[in-house]
Amino acid sequence: MIKSILITSTIFYISCISNCFADRLHLLIPAGPGGGLDSTARAVGESLMKLDNTKTVSYENRTGGGGGKAMSYFVNSKSDFSNALLVNSTPLLIRSIQGVFKQTYRDIVPIASLIADPAVIAVKAGSKYSDWNSIVTELQNTNGNILVGGGSVKGSLDHIALFLLLKESGISFRKARYIPYDGGGKALIGLLSSEVEVLVSGLGETINQHRSKSVQILGVSSVERIKELPEVPTFKEVGLDVVFSNWRGLFASKSSTDREIDLQQALIRQLVDSPEWQAQLTRYGWESFYLERTQFEEFLQTQEDVLRNTLIELGLLIGS
Repeated sequence: MIKSILITSTIFYISCISNCFADRLHLLIPAGPGGGLDSTARAVGESLMKLDNTKTVSYENRTGGGGGKAMSYFVNSKSDFSNALLVNSTPLLIRSIQGVFKQTYRDIVPIASLIADPAVIAVKAGSKYSDWNSIVTELQNTNGNILVGGGSVKGSLDHIALFLLLKESGISFRKARYIPYDGGGKALIGLLSSEVEVLVSGLGETINQHRSKSVQILGVSSVERIKELPEVPTFKEVGLDVVFSNWRGLFASKSSTDREIDLQQALIRQLVDSPEWQAQLTRYGWESFYLERTQFEEFLQTQEDVLRNTLIELGLLIGS
């Protein structure tokens, strides 16, 4: 049985800006290893590691409940997390709206958003599907025989991305069977082992496999083609009005003091200005999306309203 908590044994030594808020920075990841949240946390750690002096950072993967177990753990164990940051993303808002867990972003302290990661449709190398339209053609002639894997529960981001693509293509959502995995890493393994035929995921979770030619990305939900992958078309190019990205950011515990929060913000400001972080953006094909605390809070409030309306429109939430 897979343990629900995986803590890396490696501790990295990273930069300590003046008046550090702690000797140790702990990053809590509400998903398993190998997915987008995990990659984001480790990209943050690797980048900070390359800056100077003596700070330590550790990672903890806590899975279950669509991210709810980690969220509850972070909120209810406040005294243990005064020197920790929670990595989270758009599903935090979606699952709160849907009532998957009772906590919201208001129960934690937004520190900064970091990146925007567009969605992709990918297939295993050698697949009979050469582009999105070939998948649509197959769906038009089958009754739910195509298995599409995603790294999140039904009603969450990958599921919604697939829903939007099918809707824009004039295909009933029931024509495809969505298979949820606990994280993008497991979903990718499902594709490579042929458990599923198609993968809907984030660009950052699939770009390296595309580069190694074990996976072929057929389309991306960005406004323009990704400069690191000029051969991959956007969905807009094939006539689909599907443009969106998954933001990822960092949150502090409510037990943090104002001074600790100020120092955490300063540390992340140092991070995003560094060439080490810019290299991570290139590595994963992420778009920079840096908002500090006040701007981030305003963005979250707006996104919450937009997502609630979107879920109602898609029939994934009953309107009030």
